[in-house]
Amino acid sequence: METEIIVTDSLTKFYGKIRGIEDISVKIPSGGVGFLGPNAAGKTTLIRTLLGIIRPTRGSAQVLGYDIRHEINEVRDRIGYVPEFNTSFIPDTTAMSFVAFCGRMNGLSYPESKQRASDSLFYVGLGEERYRKFDTFSLGMKQKVKLAVALVHDPEIIICDEPTNGLDPSGRVQMLELIRNLQIDEGKNVILSSHLLRDVEKTTDYALVISEGEILAKGNIRELTANKRSTVSVKVKSKYNDLLEALEVNGLNVWTDGAFIEVEKTPAVEKEIFIIANRIGVDIRYLGSRSRSLEDVFVSLFKEQEVQIH
Repeated sequence: METEIIVTDSLTKFYGKIRGIEDISVKIPSGGVGFLGPNAAGKTTLIRTLLGIIRPTRGSAQVLGYDIRHEINEVRDRIGYVPEFNTSFIPDTTAMSFVAFCGRMNGLSYPESKQRASDSLFYVGLGEERYRKFDTFSLGMKQKVKLAVALVHDPEIIICDEPTNGLDPSGRVQMLELIRNLQIDEGKNVILSSHLLRDVEKTTDYALVISEGEILAKGNIRELTANKRSTVSVKVKSKYNDLLEALEVNGLNVWTDGAFIEVEKTPAVEKEIFIIANRIGVDIRYLGSRSRSLEDVFVSLFKEQEVQIH
């Protein structure tokens, strides 16, 4: 049964006159959730506010029923955090010592911290390297250590902020598999914050699209990407705006969706599109029905935002 792990009400953070986030009101379900948006969209500000690292200007939030203003220790006990910034590892310290130390900082006893550190490092694929020193670790290995630190105290929610930054393709695939498996195999609630649409699409089921400190869209990814209208999708090699204008002039109901022009489906509309395109010299690359990707949703939302701003 789906439950809400985070509830916010008009959550707002301003840095002086600069908006970090504003009026974020959302109920975040259990499972895998993506915070999706470009750099400087407000994703990290939202995360740090939920963690109590920064205090909100106004509004409220509860994490697993605990208030972030008055019960932040209870919140932190139940969250594992993989920060975007590079952790300052001590070069001659081993991964085992570092993760165990973090376990102690999270309230574990000495024997328990050692056992949990070993288990976490094995889980992220560093079991054989757990006694190696950090100055021998690659960037991908250090990212895995950050995930092990987030897991060491067995939290209910794991928040990963841009966890694939700087990783090569192989390291990126491994990290995303770990994040997905945390949900499927371990039953963890995972929040993945990223500007990379494919990372969110591959690892989560629910998404918040954030831009300039506001939520542009939220919902189950299948629902967000569903083609809710009976349409024909058109993609052209060039002269996108020319075809859009010509279709409108000929009385067709059209709108834009990223790189595609969407045309309301009517009898023989495909033939009509071909005739219009041929008349104005436009080469059609694709014509037919399609399912929207998260990228299509993303581009469409940001185009709408630009129109509203200007």
